[in-house]
Amino acid sequence: MINRFFKIIFLVLIVLLLTTSSWAAEKNMVFASPYGITTLDPSVSYSTELGYMANIYETLIKVNPPGSKELFSFVLATGYTASKDGLEYTFTLRKGVKFHDGTAFTAKAVKFSIERTKKIGKGAAFIWADLKDILIIDDYTVTLVLKKPVPLPQIAASAYASYMMSPKVGDKDSAWFNEGNDAGSGPYTLKNYKNGESWMLAKFNDYWGGWEGKHIENILVKYTKQALTQLQMLQAGQAMLVGRIPLDSYLSVKNGKTTKVLYGPSYQNYMAFFNTTRPPLDNVKVRKALAHAIPYDDIITIGFNGNASQARGPVPQGQFGGTKDVFQYKYDLELAKKLLTEAGHAGGGFKLTLTYAAENVQEARFAPLIQSEFKKIGVDVEIKALAWSTQWTMAKKDPKTAQDIFLLLWWPTYSDPYETLYSLLHDEGEKPVWNLAYYKNSSYDKMIREAYETTGSNPEKSLDLYVKAQNMIQKDVPVAWVVDITTNWPMNKKLQGFVMNPAYPNVPFLYEMYIE
Repeated sequence: MINRFFKIIFLVLIVLLLTTSSWAAEKNMVFASPYGITTLDPSVSYSTELGYMANIYETLIKVNPPGSKELFSFVLATGYTASKDGLEYTFTLRKGVKFHDGTAFTAKAVKFSIERTKKIGKGAAFIWADLKDILIIDDYTVTLVLKKPVPLPQIAASAYASYMMSPKVGDKDSAWFNEGNDAGSGPYTLKNYKNGESWMLAKFNDYWGGWEGKHIENILVKYTKQALTQLQMLQAGQAMLVGRIPLDSYLSVKNGKTTKVLYGPSYQNYMAFFNTTRPPLDNVKVRKALAHAIPYDDIITIGFNGNASQARGPVPQGQFGGTKDVFQYKYDLELAKKLLTEAGHAGGGFKLTLTYAAENVQEARFAPLIQSEFKKIGVDVEIKALAWSTQWTMAKKDPKTAQDIFLLLWWPTYSDPYETLYSLLHDEGEKPVWNLAYYKNSSYDKMIREAYETTGSNPEKSLDLYVKAQNMIQKDVPVAWVVDITTNWPMNKKLQGFVMNPAYPNVPFLYEMYIE
């Protein structure tokens, strides 16, 4: 079966030789990716297709990796200034940029792109909720006017909903994009798109960054769900880069003759939502008991092969707002039993349902660990592995019929804690979307909003408010924060230039990479 698969890949490469200028080993590669595409519309995209979209489309500015001298670097903008009241940001734009359809990038494209995303109102379009107006000063100067002084640079550098696109697409809808069309300005354009199978990220000859020096020109993306298949392709030299391999294979790949694993920081974390609307989880002492019964160290060791650390709160360590000043629950079964007794549940004696996304290998590995430890304090847990869409739909439909515990992998849309703190725990009324603990706290909602509007003018005050808000959450325990994960990428040793950037999860910035 595997040999047949490799023959198919070989035939695809032959076709590529006929359809591209060259397929030289030092300029082209195969990427075996587990990351599917839900949409190719840059205004709507809000899922794992990010890894491809970030190579086709560009933003005005970009968040730099941790440890950089500057917080941002410039992409389609070359600079910006802010008014003293934080309500106006004026961007100067890069000249000489072309979209893939040949249209010049100007201030009109900025206005069109943001307004299109806001009008459609899907995906992460909410990041522009505080934008009041877009003023075109001249072809290469644009001013964004805000309703309130929110951190616009972080928004403009968002991983989602901040892409610039060619105004020439006009009123094209998502269906047009999903046929394999694109309207970006990035180094690569989309070619030979076969949904759920394969597609090409092909060199855009007129890219403003140029193609002198070492760059990979064409990337054949082979959508590959099975981690074992990705491992076999990597070890056989049929893929230079893969997204996921079996957890037990990382050591051998890390020490392989032709393979390596690159590790780096991440803003992704796993959490367990508690259904706070019904007994016994409506009792804060029960929730605290369960938070103390989670075997964090075992989860790190068994669930993640050590490539994780215990989460301290909603905001991962390393991101602004992620600090050791946030209270952290520790594994302590005796304390858990004591809290259950104080809550009127001596010896436990109740049953809970825990759901997780069946597609998530890590959740499948650590859910039974939680089940086992909860059993030790007298709490029976029924585990249900559901398709992500089924799990999410059930949780949003009605808290009274939803799960008791919901495992979730989360990553922020942009590099400010507000989006995480707001999305996961603000009062969503009777129609929850992401607040799957169904938590309501008006003081918390007010505090995080104040922090958000203070980030630009007074980051120290903003940080203090964010920490206080997180400790407020830790006191109420609507969620148990499980682990912050370490990102890893298995690849061929010849592949160089891969830069980890946790602000853009699961994104290989291909233009920066080269093959030795």
